[in-house]
Amino acid sequence: MQAQAQPAVATGSFPSKAITIVVPFPAGGITDNVTRTLATKVSDQLGKPVIVDNRPGGGGQIAAGAVRQQPADGHTIFVGATEMFAINPTLYRNFSYDPNKDFTPVTPLASSPLVLVVPANSPMNSLNDVIQQAKTRTNGLTFASQGVGSIGHLLGEMFRTKVGGNFSHVAYKGSAPALQDVMGGQVDFMFDPVITTAPLIVGKRLKPIAIAADKRSPQMPNVPTMAELGVNGVNAGVWFGAVVKTGTPAPIVDRLNQAFAAALKDPEVLKRFNEQGMQSFASSPEDFGKYMRNEQMRWSALVKASGASID
Repeated sequence: MQAQAQPAVATGSFPSKAITIVVPFPAGGITDNVTRTLATKVSDQLGKPVIVDNRPGGGGQIAAGAVRQQPADGHTIFVGATEMFAINPTLYRNFSYDPNKDFTPVTPLASSPLVLVVPANSPMNSLNDVIQQAKTRTNGLTFASQGVGSIGHLLGEMFRTKVGGNFSHVAYKGSAPALQDVMGGQVDFMFDPVITTAPLIVGKRLKPIAIAADKRSPQMPNVPTMAELGVNGVNAGVWFGAVVKTGTPAPIVDRLNQAFAAALKDPEVLKRFNEQGMQSFASSPEDFGKYMRNEQMRWSALVKASGASID
């Protein structure tokens, strides 16, 4: 079937109708914002409308299921974050899809590094302060996360392993309530993406301590990286990517890759991403596939080491 479909694709019959991008989060979230920022530009490239369909729940399983029910013709795209492609398949005891077998990579889209933040009025002003407090305070420190097995949780565990000391994890349902309690001083610190923390840092409600990335964030050029401060290997960002159902003909995958690559170079998109604390992040389908597999190995090991699991 694929061999028959490809000559038609080469003559430019794709897309033949509107494109639907299925997002595993509610409207207004980070992944939704990334997708909607790109959707108009991708539509311009492909000459057809691009519709964003929000299907939250189940750690991406509901959205993935919706995409898998559609034909493998490139008209339905799954856009997810690190969790959907690299963490949740290990975190959930019974996960309903395999990112490598059920989907074909199209391209990564954007990434945002995580930053260690403390309440604005915290006595801790440096990474050394955080480490010393964890080692000397009677009950150690508490750290918030976006949920059990989230990037913030796993990065906190990685930090604990690297520096030692007493850390207690407090899981929330998403960034918003977690950040609220960090700002209020109920929790000592948190790792959260620059995209969500930057406005609160500017508003003097949070204090940035260190960036958990290989290099400094353009949005926070004065905040040092963990490695600069002597803690190596504690680096992670949230990334977003687009995939299609396995079996989609290669020429269609390539056409979608080209459309997203052009959208990711658009000055308006770059400006929006910069304002939101993100860097555009495009590659070939093959390279994105390798990147995903590397991320899966990395996060799978961290999930297992943390002991986190969800039924």
